[in-house]
Amino acid sequence: MIGGPVDGALNAEIERAVTDGNFPVDVLDVPQGLVPPLVIKYMPAKWGSAYRKSGQQLKISETPGFTWGRATYVAPLAFPLSSGIFGRVGVVARPDGYRYWRTFDARDPYTAGLYVRWLQQQAKYRDIILTAHSAYLSQLYRDAFRQRYQIDCVLFRPDQSNPEYTSIQRDVWMAVTDWRTLSGGQREIASGYSERFIDPRLTVVLEEEFEDEQGGIHRTALLDLGSRPPTNKLAEEIWHAYHSLGDIVRIPS
Repeated sequence: MIGGPVDGALNAEIERAVTDGNFPVDVLDVPQGLVPPLVIKYMPAKWGSAYRKSGQQLKISETPGFTWGRATYVAPLAFPLSSGIFGRVGVVARPDGYRYWRTFDARDPYTAGLYVRWLQQQAKYRDIILTAHSAYLSQLYRDAFRQRYQIDCVLFRPDQSNPEYTSIQRDVWMAVTDWRTLSGGQREIASGYSERFIDPRLTVVLEEEFEDEQGGIHRTALLDLGSRPPTNKLAEEIWHAYHSLGDIVRIPS
């Protein structure tokens, strides 16, 4: 199995950094204090129609190259446009049981550095940084790290952006783990559809398309019609639209 042991001192530091049942709920707060908290996931329009129906589930991202491996990637509704650079359709959902998630807060440089130190002690570290297999191996090791420490959620700053939509200093993204229990009682990271989110529904349509620049570090707006995306009270508007069971918030380019 990929992902071997590390020295005892580092292992203890990581264990202390993974907060057990102490998810920082303030990251889900919107300025208006609306409850329950919601998250938003943007996706290509071709998937949007399915989320007009009830009983859907968010798809777990499995393609190598995602920041923290195989997980469901969402943003708190407090950052309503942050991940709009990935698709025209914004699907809103309620996180389930989040207060009890074991959380690795990679917004903190020290905490994020613990993963780097863990990776440096792995057998294939040189292959990750010196070969063409980097994306594939990185996915395996990030999954192995999250599984080793039973991490339910990683909080991190955006690593792809468009400054009109995303703040890499302020915004928060979430990689949320689903688990599959094996016959012996051990848990492994699941694939398929997530059970961590309740009642995902299409709630936002964004009048813009994006494509990668600089290897994906920047996401360029292709229409860029000059109407700056609204931000004031947008989270509140989306929250009410979600609870209206059918309203769609349309955001101009």
